[in-house]
Amino acid sequence: MQKKNRLKSPIAKGVSLALGMGLMAPIYAQQTDEAPSAATEEQVEVIAVTGIRGSLMRSMDTKRESVGVVDAINAEDIGKFPDTNLAESLQRITGVSIDRQNGEGSRVTVRGFGADFNLVTLNGRQLPTNSGLGRSFDFGDLAAEGVSGVEIYKTGKAHVPTGGIGATINILSVKPLDSREMNASFGLKAVNDTSTITGQEWTPEFSGIYSNTFMDDTFGVTFIGSIQKRNNGAQSATTNFFSEVDGGTIRDGISLDGTQPSEGDIVGIPRNIVYSISEIERTRTNAQLTLQYAPTRRPNYYVRLHLCRTRSIKQLQRCILLGSTGSR
Repeated sequence: MQKKNRLKSPIAKGVSLALGMGLMAPIYAQQTDEAPSAATEEQVEVIAVTGIRGSLMRSMDTKRESVGVVDAINAEDIGKFPDTNLAESLQRITGVSIDRQNGEGSRVTVRGFGADFNLVTLNGRQLPTNSGLGRSFDFGDLAAEGVSGVEIYKTGKAHVPTGGIGATINILSVKPLDSREMNASFGLKAVNDTSTITGQEWTPEFSGIYSNTFMDDTFGVTFIGSIQKRNNGAQSATTNFFSEVDGGTIRDGISLDGTQPSEGDIVGIPRNIVYSISEIERTRTNAQLTLQYAPTRRPNYYVRLHLCRTRSIKQLQRCILLGSTGSR
């Protein structure tokens, strides 16, 4: 009996050819798709957002990627912070208010807790204070040119130092390997304070920044210096205490409604009134030197020297008026 060869039949040959073409088509298409992708990766163009928009984007990224309630402010560029005073920049954040001293932001209040209940750190290390305002930190001692950003932790985290009931405020200084290029700038500003009487209303502020990297961007140096002079004046009138006397013993006394006080009326009279005129001349000097070495991504070594000196000269003039009472 003769067997029939099915592989050599015309129908079998047609089906085999159709299946072979169907299997080869996806493989060919995948190869053609992968070839342009490799060429496209070599021609990727990086778009870097800088300026105010870049600063806002970095602040949003810090807030979005953090666990807990965190707010942040970032500088537009090296030496370009939103305000010349850190406290005045922090009041832009929700829940933060400031106290002013001599016309300039000095201390911050977060979520209703005063300055004594907030912890201020510089790169994670607690900052001392020499203003005589308690344990609160005076933000007027730091120049904004050497600050790259400020983080406010309203809730606790494991890596954040404890000690602030209201919030922990971490000030971030400029690091040379963050930019990985040479940066140099010089700034001249002027402050117009019309509250002074004897001093000059226009006072200067000088600042300079130099940052550069070496050894294939593994070693960097940053130096920042700032000198600010400011004259400020204040006038005040105060009274220490009042004496309660009988209205019949007041000579030429007139009450608030225009009537003469009579016997039996209780009248409050200030015992003394103090008129004060104060003039303050302040000179603030800041200097910061940072050496950073990073042979690999981790570990990262750096040495930072920070000098902050504030000198204030205060002139005070007082005029005291003493009050007295007597019988008619």
